[in-house]
Amino acid sequence: MSIDWSQVKSRKIREAFRTALIDDKRLSHSEIVDVLRRALEDGNLSDEEISDLNTVAKTSETIMPRSKNMLVNLADEVDQLRRYGPIVFSTSRQKYATDILCAFLKRMGRPYFPYLDRDRVGIDLLLRVSNPNIINQQNAGLCGPVSLLYSLASDSPAAYAKFGIDLYEKGKAKIGRIDIEPSYDCRHYLPKPPMSQGEWLTAGSLRDSENWFFDYDSVKASGSSTTAEMVVWFKRSGYTDVHYDDNIVMSREAGDINRINTYYNDGYRVLLRINSKLLSRKKQADSSYQGNHFVVLRSPITVSGQTVRLTVYTWGEGQWNIPAQGTQLSPGGFLEHWYGYVAAKPF
Repeated sequence: MSIDWSQVKSRKIREAFRTALIDDKRLSHSEIVDVLRRALEDGNLSDEEISDLNTVAKTSETIMPRSKNMLVNLADEVDQLRRYGPIVFSTSRQKYATDILCAFLKRMGRPYFPYLDRDRVGIDLLLRVSNPNIINQQNAGLCGPVSLLYSLASDSPAAYAKFGIDLYEKGKAKIGRIDIEPSYDCRHYLPKPPMSQGEWLTAGSLRDSENWFFDYDSVKASGSSTTAEMVVWFKRSGYTDVHYDDNIVMSREAGDINRINTYYNDGYRVLLRINSKLLSRKKQADSSYQGNHFVVLRSPITVSGQTVRLTVYTWGEGQWNIPAQGTQLSPGGFLEHWYGYVAAKPF
């Protein structure tokens, strides 16, 4: 096979390949996916294991081109996403989603998104099940759909995985009682990097399916979601006890901070509708007049004297700290840019 097994450091990977090669000394795509699944069994995909998979992909003479491309793409994706932390599948929900996605990676068949590659999509979804912080709207104006999908991948990773799989294989899917059937234009678009194929499949389809005014057929389209849409999406996707409030042009009041902290501490998924100036070191001290962006709250909102601090998920940057490092933000400065919220109990 021309593989120098001394370069494969992980015992788990060596044993998985030994099992795959025991019958005919060749590596089918299904066997390669089984090797990947074996690597994930302990809930962790280490840098050493990723390096070993990449080594085999690049040196094996019997590995199929499809399998080689899948493993090389996995290594490249992980290398680009290292800032998000380790690839971990620690919960039973994540492991169940992994089983679903590995079955998807084994299959063939005609996709309903003909320009998207099955294995790239599968790896994209797998990595986001491991760490939803990876989900990234890039410049596509998808903060509403991405906020819902981040919540779904965090709270019900199998539902997130099945959503993406059904879109790819059937051209339509359901999240709870939400029926998503993207248009022809959306399905026949190939996003350019850095937008990932998995993100276009899921977030682009959700935005397109709920868009009554135009087909969302490229990242150039502008499709900002409203608080009303987010409320409907969360209710219909299976979240319960949904609370919300929204001011179109008037910012929130100080008492709203305690209300939001109560929801967060009680385990609710909380979205804040803000003006994006709040995220900017240079603009957070400016005035704003309306909300234009959704973020997902990832910490309580703490007020200490005249300083406010919180952490949110936004723009695929993982944990985004407010205020920006090296700056201070007063309660009034925070409220200036905060216009609404949605709080919902996970299912």
